[in-house]
Amino acid sequence: MTNISWPRRKLLALAAIALLYVLLGVVFKLLVYEGVVPRMATVVEANDGNDTGPALDPKMVGERLAAAQSFVEQKNRRANGHIDLYWLAQNASFPGHDDTNSEAVSYYLLWTAQAKEKAAFDKELGFVEKSMVHPAGGYLQWRLTANDRVVTDGGNIASDADLRAIRALLIAEKQWNESEYTAMIDRLAKGLERAAITQDGLLAPYGGISGNKSWSANESWLSYGDFTVFRELALRRGHPWDTVYEKMKAATLGAQLQNGLYNSQLTQRREYGNNIDGNGYSINSMWMMIRNAESNDSALVASAARSLAFYRRQFGLNVELDPLYDSGGNALSPGDAPWVYALVGRAAVALGDREFADAMVGRLLEHQVVTCNSSLYGAFPEGGDATLRVGQFTMQESILTLQDWLRSRGERLPQDAVAGSKAACISS
Repeated sequence: MTNISWPRRKLLALAAIALLYVLLGVVFKLLVYEGVVPRMATVVEANDGNDTGPALDPKMVGERLAAAQSFVEQKNRRANGHIDLYWLAQNASFPGHDDTNSEAVSYYLLWTAQAKEKAAFDKELGFVEKSMVHPAGGYLQWRLTANDRVVTDGGNIASDADLRAIRALLIAEKQWNESEYTAMIDRLAKGLERAAITQDGLLAPYGGISGNKSWSANESWLSYGDFTVFRELALRRGHPWDTVYEKMKAATLGAQLQNGLYNSQLTQRREYGNNIDGNGYSINSMWMMIRNAESNDSALVASAARSLAFYRRQFGLNVELDPLYDSGGNALSPGDAPWVYALVGRAAVALGDREFADAMVGRLLEHQVVTCNSSLYGAFPEGGDATLRVGQFTMQESILTLQDWLRSRGERLPQDAVAGSKAACISS
């Protein structure tokens, strides 16, 4: 029989309990890291610290979506349909902020089609037909100046925007059954066939018309592919889209690293690379994850799930996601950018990971300005004092994600965004 006194026994017992908690904590963190144990959804709070109610209440998300749409309508988009790349805060400056491009207008076409805003969709399509479609090539010219002129390489194609526009037109065609949409789908498809298919049947990221002759790049940015559009064009037009689908699928599956990230390009020598993401893994790797998740192709969806698991692990470790990683999963550009949560969140929605989708959308909404009297109300701003701005990319990617989140919950999308835009505001 030992002579250890009761107080000492208590101390040993407490120490044992503490050690047990530490060990359980380590085990639980490992299980979370591996995705075995799900995380709790992020609680969304207004950015002045006031409580906004239950986490990700659909009514609140709808109000926030309406506020974001309203900002784009009132601050980024002009009456003629030109969408400024950036809206600048007072005393800020940023080069090319009042230019527009095919990315900006194709995003707008997509989210207005999804919201069933026919009048807005048709008006923007009119601007596209008048000012952006190349008169000889039939594709979307990738960049216009502030006064809607094409200069230097602005007359070339950025093929991802044309695919996005076709996707929007497919939605519009199904909803409103107008021949104008079908004709525009065919026109853009022909333009892509002229200037955005490589000789070996891959999607080229850029190309154009030189004199009377078309040309296309001899590399492929795999992140530009959209398998839902490839499949539909293959059904309607056959070759080369059937070949493009299969070759882009094989290249995409081969581009994935063991940890789930993607090399986003094939060079002219058909070697994998990631120069378009600054020799790291960022926007383009995330785009591949989203498009694979949305593809309805079992192999591509499984690949997207492996990619999403990478971001789940990173979020579990750091409670945030960074814009740029190296191949080992180390952050190269630490930060907390809203577009990261928009992109990863949309993949989570598409893959049915409701808890992680809640966490990502929650973090996205933490970046939104909701102060009633602020000129930035509804925006997801970026930059510092001298460059404080609101970019169409971050805004419209966020709009698409919030739309998808609401639809995944069986909710209707807000349509009259301007009228309802102040419902989510809080007093300063």
